[in-house]
Amino acid sequence: MKIGITTAFFQNYHAGTWVYASSLLKSLDAQAKGDNSFFTLDRLDSSVAGLVNIPHLTYPIATGKLAKLSWPNLVLPRTAARDDFDLIHSTTHYGTFVPCKYKNVITVTDVSPLLHPETHGRMQVLYHRYFLPQVLKRADAVITISESSKRDILACCPMPEEKIHAIPLGVDRRFTPDEALLNAFAETLPKEYILYIGTLEARKNLPRLLAAYAIARRKGLSQKLLIGGAKGWRLSSLAAVVDEYTLQDHVVFLGYVADEELPTLYARADFFVYPSLYEGFGMPILEAMACGTPVITSDCSSMPEVAGDAALLIDPLNVADIADKMLDLAASPERRALLRSAGLARAALFSWQETARRTTDVYRKVV
Repeated sequence: MKIGITTAFFQNYHAGTWVYASSLLKSLDAQAKGDNSFFTLDRLDSSVAGLVNIPHLTYPIATGKLAKLSWPNLVLPRTAARDDFDLIHSTTHYGTFVPCKYKNVITVTDVSPLLHPETHGRMQVLYHRYFLPQVLKRADAVITISESSKRDILACCPMPEEKIHAIPLGVDRRFTPDEALLNAFAETLPKEYILYIGTLEARKNLPRLLAAYAIARRKGLSQKLLIGGAKGWRLSSLAAVVDEYTLQDHVVFLGYVADEELPTLYARADFFVYPSLYEGFGMPILEAMACGTPVITSDCSSMPEVAGDAALLIDPLNVADIADKMLDLAASPERRALLRSAGLARAALFSWQETARRTTDVYRKVV
């Protein structure tokens, strides 16, 4: 079976969709057998393709606002059919809604632009509202990354339930509570800190996190708050929130954090807080757990599903609840130890090898 995996149109390299595609490709490459041959496909040279030994094919198209529609619907169907692909797997939601001569699989991580349009740009909302239903209708199979996302996709874009497959993500084994990580950067990081990692965008709920942190500090919380991640859509007010609560000496914005630095940041944190309003999965939850770091996260969408019983859950709309949970965890070494053990056990249940195996099963079902 000749399989093409698209690596086009990542909005933020090294963010969730990029990690999904690169990690899936590495595991597919490792598991590849004689009856399957994999290729990566892109309109440009691919940063993902360079991470694996899978051959890469470039199907060029001019860049522009319409490229996300024209490449998967004009260029890809013609060139992939010419190259005799049996199946194309689009790893982002920019898929094909025209007839194809090959089988068509698409991964849709979530439908946040339909459920929370106020946290996304206008073009994202319009695409999800008018084009995504046609893409999903044309697909032979749809992959998503949690049962929560599966329910949301079915509610927004009805289809036969057997067509959509919830395949959880994995966690890279470099996220580990290694003693060397605990000693790394000891002179540059605060001795005690609370950590947030993720794109700085509206649905991550950071203004409420800062408000809760301010309340917790007034009640005795001593740890600094480190916020790491690249800036996303329409979130320019965080500095103003810091000023409003006079947190300039207590909050540190790290900016984009390189992949190789993430395990150390997680491992040295007193605990990790992830108060997102909506997630298709919530990969940083597992990354923190795998590093032995206690986790506080939201009680909505996929986050309870991913965290299981290994995290403290909060109402992300309730600033007082967020503050109370941070205070409780900061004051209880025993509870942090219990969450550390539970988190390590929880993270061990997720692997990219299993993600790749179940994805290959979907390929076999549709071809």
